[in-house]
Amino acid sequence: MEFKTREDVESLVPHAGKMFLLDRIVEYNLEEIYIVTQVDVSEKSMFYCEELGGVPSYVAFEYMAQSISALSGIHGRYCGKSPKEGFIMSVSNCKAELSAFKPGDVVEIRVKQSMRMDMAVTFDCMASMNGKTVVTATLSTVEVEDAKSIIEDR
Repeated sequence: MEFKTREDVESLVPHAGKMFLLDRIVEYNLEEIYIVTQVDVSEKSMFYCEELGGVPSYVAFEYMAQSISALSGIHGRYCGKSPKEGFIMSVSNCKAELSAFKPGDVVEIRVKQSMRMDMAVTFDCMASMNGKTVVTATLSTVEVEDAKSIIEDR
């Protein structure tokens, strides 16, 4: 399966409209459980900040989360199932080497599953530009079959 267009990728994640941020999937591997995606930064981005003249680098965490969601979507398609819904439980080991992504930048995001225990899944994530890593983080997530039922149980 190839996901070279924004529309192809959007079909994999629950986000839509301005909140959908990924532009393409460059590579994925369901055996090694990783994905590489890209985002084309522009002034039209929902998170564009005039003061910074770009998109704050902390938005890379949402790029990473949507990349995880896209990986889940691909896995779901491969298995003939709907992708599971997920929530970020924590972001740790955060490090950013720049304050903002500038218009014209292409940010490449790589997320790789590092641990799975039942519904709890941890990913090592990084965002890079021109081959240089600029943001790293570990995202701990939880996958659920039906998020609505969890919310209603509260």
